[in-house]
Amino acid sequence: MTVYVDFEAATDSGALSKPFDVVIIGGGAAGLTLVRELAGHNLKIAVLESGDREETPEIEALNEVEVNGSLLNDAVQEARRKQNDVQMKVWSADRQRFGIRCRVLGGSTAAWAGKVAAFDPVDYAKRGWIANSGWPVGDADLRPFLERAARYLDLGPLLQGSALWKAMGRREPPELATLGRFRAFFWQFARSRHALTDVMRFGPDFLAEDHRDVTVFLKATAARVRVDGGSVTGVDVLSSLTGGNRGTIWCNQVILAAGTIENARLLLLSPGAEHGPVGRYLTDHPSVRLGDFSPDYREKAAALLGFYPLQKDYRVYMYSCGVALSPEAQSDFRMPNMAAFAGVSIASDDPLMALGRLAKRESRAPLRDGLTVLRNSGLVVSSVGRKLLNYRRIPEKIRRAVADAAVFLNANMVARDYAGGGRGRRLDGVTLNIISEQPPEEGNRVTLAEKTDRLGLRLPAVSWEISDDLRRSMLGFARLLREDFERSGIGGLRFAPGFDTEDLSSLVVYDMAHTAGTTRMGTDPATSVVDPALQVHGVKGLHVVGASVFPTSGHANPTLMIMALAIRLADRVREEVMKTRLGTLSALHMDDETRPLVVVTGATGNLGHAVIGQLARRGYRIRGQFRSTIPDDVRVEWVQCDFARPDLPDEAFDDLVRGARAVIHLAASLSDVATMEVVNVTNLDRLAKACVRQGVSYFGQASSMVVYGSPTTRLVTEETPRIDLGKPIGKQYFFEYFMQEYARSKILGEDILASYQKDMHIDLYRIAVARSHAFLVESLNWSRVRKIFSLYRNSHFISSTYAARAMVHLMERGLKAGEKGIEVYNIADPDSPTFAEVHKAAGLRVGFNVPLLFDVLKGIKMGKTFSRRYPMGFFRIDNRKLEATGFIGEAD
Repeated sequence: MTVYVDFEAATDSGALSKPFDVVIIGGGAAGLTLVRELAGHNLKIAVLESGDREETPEIEALNEVEVNGSLLNDAVQEARRKQNDVQMKVWSADRQRFGIRCRVLGGSTAAWAGKVAAFDPVDYAKRGWIANSGWPVGDADLRPFLERAARYLDLGPLLQGSALWKAMGRREPPELATLGRFRAFFWQFARSRHALTDVMRFGPDFLAEDHRDVTVFLKATAARVRVDGGSVTGVDVLSSLTGGNRGTIWCNQVILAAGTIENARLLLLSPGAEHGPVGRYLTDHPSVRLGDFSPDYREKAAALLGFYPLQKDYRVYMYSCGVALSPEAQSDFRMPNMAAFAGVSIASDDPLMALGRLAKRESRAPLRDGLTVLRNSGLVVSSVGRKLLNYRRIPEKIRRAVADAAVFLNANMVARDYAGGGRGRRLDGVTLNIISEQPPEEGNRVTLAEKTDRLGLRLPAVSWEISDDLRRSMLGFARLLREDFERSGIGGLRFAPGFDTEDLSSLVVYDMAHTAGTTRMGTDPATSVVDPALQVHGVKGLHVVGASVFPTSGHANPTLMIMALAIRLADRVREEVMKTRLGTLSALHMDDETRPLVVVTGATGNLGHAVIGQLARRGYRIRGQFRSTIPDDVRVEWVQCDFARPDLPDEAFDDLVRGARAVIHLAASLSDVATMEVVNVTNLDRLAKACVRQGVSYFGQASSMVVYGSPTTRLVTEETPRIDLGKPIGKQYFFEYFMQEYARSKILGEDILASYQKDMHIDLYRIAVARSHAFLVESLNWSRVRKIFSLYRNSHFISSTYAARAMVHLMERGLKAGEKGIEVYNIADPDSPTFAEVHKAAGLRVGFNVPLLFDVLKGIKMGKTFSRRYPMGFFRIDNRKLEATGFIGEAD
């Protein structure tokens, strides 16, 4: 469970003295993505968040920056206010005269618009017309991590061009298809999983989660990273409001994830860490209003350059269309990557706006507003649906299905509803805005000012200018776009002042708060701060992540790339910690080769821990396989081996089981359909082959009760028919798709092992739902909604310890008999109470269970008749065959 510590209110700094494997500085998109990737792998993680759960003016004051040059221009600052004020809560444009930083759990996602896109392949390239361009990694290197980041953000496929139009099942509009030097470009919007009418906010989403071995220090400002002898040793921390609490976290893995300005500032404040051009090459996405569309073309432009739905895997995703300069045009005209996107404003005489004025008694023309409301009563009624989408007592799946349906039917109306804050949808204007890549320049930088904040830390000083070359590129972009629009039939575009006259000085260009580049990535320490693995050059264990490591930033909004790099870094840090810990365990591990060796796969899971405990009590040597959860048990010889890899060499399997008398195979892919075939079928077969080659006598396979599907009898024995893979699984197993696929893979695995019964003794363990008795006790405190909708509440539970004792008992029996063959055993505890029995014993009413109704309805729909199959939790597993072997199911 995640632990939260208010560092300002702490009576002492003792919480900092706890040992941590990794310290993450910053609780924004990058920092919380790191937590999600690293948590659950037996790592102790600390997060230092300078803010609190909510933004406050007192903490926001720490975001002050000093600026100079054009950032002192009143017109620039006014443009920034118009752009940002509507989204901000406590942001002060006077203090933050460059960029936007939100000191709060969730970081700048507290104020963002949720807009994301993947980089173009050209963005990674070294381009002769863009000074200091070129990434040390490319699209092929980062694509897998971008896909993983997209899943966190609840995005659809990362597609562009013809592939996206095809996936949508529609032809590209001819106006876009006939553009010459431009192409349609699509952004997506990360939608909240909890507040379905809002974009994703990382803070509230994270607070709704639980992460083991994670401590989040709130109101805890990192003051300095400690470096000694070329290695990181810790972080100095101050309480954010008063600085009264202070201390040091000692650790050897620190990740800076505090944003572009703070990452650079912290390195500059940390002697021994300020290597290379720290603070230099500051970039942003310069933006300027290109113009708007005339009233007669406004609706058409809003539809053409608006939102398009894509339906995939029972979900609907929104794609926002703009236009971007093609890579060929960038090269031909020697321009940076640039795009144009539409913005909408909502009319003040919209019926929802009018209703709001009437409700607040603020209407200056109540009769006119009243008539407006009456004429548009349907629209007013639909606004009630918006409120119901956020009503938490309605199950999330139902609310999400309704929201997806709204997107599919009219994505543009949904977008307008969001733009109007649910208060209006009728268009008042459609603007066109440029967002541009900024070529990195040494002179644009973050340094330390002489002035300090209230904690005594020197403020960041920002120098950021837009070159005349970039302004000329913006004018060239506008000229080319007008020509393309006229040729393709997109009319009504009216240029803003400065574009018609091509007057550089009249363009009011401002930052989009997409700051980047101050700790850039590269291979040369003279021109970069971090290496391609995001470790600070020359400082072991000190890593930086975020847009600050971008060598160049294209025009795409940066959050998706930030998260992809965070996921990539998490893999690297986990690998580093794993090597260090395995080295320590190996040095401590003592082995007696006279004892029989048992290999346990999936040894760091709940069942794995329990099996290791049983084997250790009986004096066996143990070799444990794990994938990513880092082990810490000195009793085990640990081997890292990823069964999800289809290219895993045969030698890896041979090395894993060499010298073993028995293998208890627990590793499996449960929820990831993409890896089930490899883990549960292909590599199971390869593991069994290796066991035969290496002379293993016994093979125990953790199968599952899911092979029975939804049975036709209430008592399930080993003779009960399994799911027939020759027939539709959905008619035999009333469950979600991924569990049907899991059942299929487990049946195929059983069939594969049957082919090796002449070579060794094989036991198939068909295990009931493994949950602790504590889970049932906890269910007494569930909310009424959870009790009604909980899928597993009546399931046949079994404790991990009970299952482990049964498996080790069967292994010893098989080894003792020394006979080859195959046996099937149900492993279930008939004395384990169900949810209903625990509640009745506590004097509580059980109530109706909605999943039971769903199972009955699914049976009728799939079988075209009433099905006599028993849904999950309403049949019992018979373990009499197990007990007949002499196994005694005493209390755990």
